[in-house]
Amino acid sequence: MVHRVGILLLPGYQLLDAAGPMAVLESATSDPGKPEYQIELLSAEGGGVTSSGGATLQTQSFSTAGAFDTVLVCGGLGAVTAQIDDETMGSLISHFESGQRTGSVCTGAFILAQAGCLRGKRVTTHWRYASVLAQRYPEVTVEADRIWVRDGSVWTSAGVSAGMDLAMAIVAEDHGASVARQIAQELVVYYRRPGGQSQFSALLEKGEASGRFSGLLGWIRENIDARHSVESLAERVAMSPRHFSRTFLSETGVTPARAVEQIRLETAREWVERGTHSLAHIARETGYGSTDRMRSSFLRGFGVTPQTLRRVF
Repeated sequence: MVHRVGILLLPGYQLLDAAGPMAVLESATSDPGKPEYQIELLSAEGGGVTSSGGATLQTQSFSTAGAFDTVLVCGGLGAVTAQIDDETMGSLISHFESGQRTGSVCTGAFILAQAGCLRGKRVTTHWRYASVLAQRYPEVTVEADRIWVRDGSVWTSAGVSAGMDLAMAIVAEDHGASVARQIAQELVVYYRRPGGQSQFSALLEKGEASGRFSGLLGWIRENIDARHSVESLAERVAMSPRHFSRTFLSETGVTPARAVEQIRLETAREWVERGTHSLAHIARETGYGSTDRMRSSFLRGFGVTPQTLRRVF
């Protein structure tokens, strides 16, 4: 039977949040001309909805569209602050409570959280807004490094193009890995993208925004092989450990320990991808000390081993 998928658009949505999953799902066919997914675009009132880039897509009203097997909520700048109307909210909640697959692309996670669909769930979103989502909805566990996360019937993806990764995982779930791999080959994308969201860029940007920790973040990266404690980092910026920890978390969205871990992981990843040194050398020079510790860190952060990542590159 054809699987019915609704993609919910809000004004100012990111076009690729919708087009990416659509491209993947429409490529799933059992036979030529026989699609596995019936894709329908939804909005509050139906009619044309304009993206942040100015493109307009035609939709139908979510509240009158009937039942879906999967509903995905697209993100965009508006999704972070949007207050959706009662009818659309009710339709989204009803779909979620039916136990059918419910998902989001990028900042669409904010809409799911607003509807209560993410309570007690592990989720992800665009790295730029991960800390905002976590602070606004403390009952939600935000995994900022992940490309996509599935927790029960709830599927969430990272920023923009990660919606294609999410859709690829959905196809693999519904029709098997071989079908998803064929789609990836056809679209010239990864079946399973190596690595996770890069968090070092986010840390740098946040540090530079205030100016307070930009120098410290750069110094950590330049001295990543050293042991970095809260006390030693606080001393470097002339702050008490307690005040430093609180202020650093507020301005960067992560703890000092997490920042060091992220920078260490990204530095090691760059070396692994470059392929000019052995893994033992990289582990030693980036402060891991052993390849086993580095391997465990890569699996937690990227979902792949250093050896797998090196083969890809």
